[in-house]
Amino acid sequence: MISDGADPRSIELPLETVAYAREAARQGLAITSVMRAYQLIQAVVWEELQRELSALASSQEELTEAHRLLTSWIFGYVDTAMSLAVETYTEERERWLRSANARQGETIGAILSGRQSDAAAASLALRYELDREHIGVVAWLEQAPEDGDATTLLESAVSELGQALGEAGILVQPRGLLASAGWISTRKSFDPALVEGTLLAGAGGDGVRLAIGEPGPGIAGFRQSHEQAEDARRVAVLQGKPPGSVTRYARVALAALGTADPTQARAFVIGRLGPLACEDETSQRLAATLRIYLDEQSSRSRAAKRLGVHENTISYRIRQAEEILGHGVDQDALELHLALVLAPVVLGR
Repeated sequence: MISDGADPRSIELPLETVAYAREAARQGLAITSVMRAYQLIQAVVWEELQRELSALASSQEELTEAHRLLTSWIFGYVDTAMSLAVETYTEERERWLRSANARQGETIGAILSGRQSDAAAASLALRYELDREHIGVVAWLEQAPEDGDATTLLESAVSELGQALGEAGILVQPRGLLASAGWISTRKSFDPALVEGTLLAGAGGDGVRLAIGEPGPGIAGFRQSHEQAEDARRVAVLQGKPPGSVTRYARVALAALGTADPTQARAFVIGRLGPLACEDETSQRLAATLRIYLDEQSSRSRAAKRLGVHENTISYRIRQAEEILGHGVDQDALELHLALVLAPVVLGR
């Protein structure tokens, strides 16, 4: 091209360079490897041609002008080539990611719907091992962050949770603008103490909330834990859990079952508790005492210990509650207990 006097900015990339840039994009390699190659080649070509020019020039003025022209030509060529390489890389990367995300979404959807049961094939498509124990995660924001990059915040929160659980097998799938589903896996079994004590210390300031399912093995555990995480999220939203919170399904399972239909759940609570469902301080204190009393299998002593009051206080409050209800607390105790468990969730307390 130099010999022919061709315009360096009119070049087309060689097929080998196009193939290299596209493969780098598909492998997730940095485009800087392509750019570095051009920088190295530029130095080699410049040095070689400079020696030839020095040998051919008839005067210093001619050599200076030749160096100027050579510099302008080589920089024009390399600048154009690198721009074309970056453009090729970016287009291929975007196409590859769209295709990968589509395949991932289809595979996850097939697993969650029960249409996919081949763990090996699904693992290959997801690049995530399914023949492990899994914890399903749902991460969400109430509003978009100032920089608008919700996806990065949510992925970071799931990764932080994975680190807290001591595991690195992580899969994240965006679910709209302000939510993501995720899975954390381990080859062995999750430490129950770590799962019970999960916190999200780093994401509280960013407004991220998490809900998690219970650990489960294999492709069935992948699906079930996700469903539990979704149920735990519903309870967390109804309860107004704060940023940085991690709502575990095991802790809210009864509320999750009872709030599958929030409207019916609210009607059930109001119907069973009557005035005890009111928002005044006395009603809420009596309802809380009655719930703990039933939690403790109708033991006044254990209820008193949990509340830090005398047993006589428990007896007095139970009598008050029975007067309001119009019947003894042992009558339909199971329904009454469920209504007391659901009350803080569906009544927004």
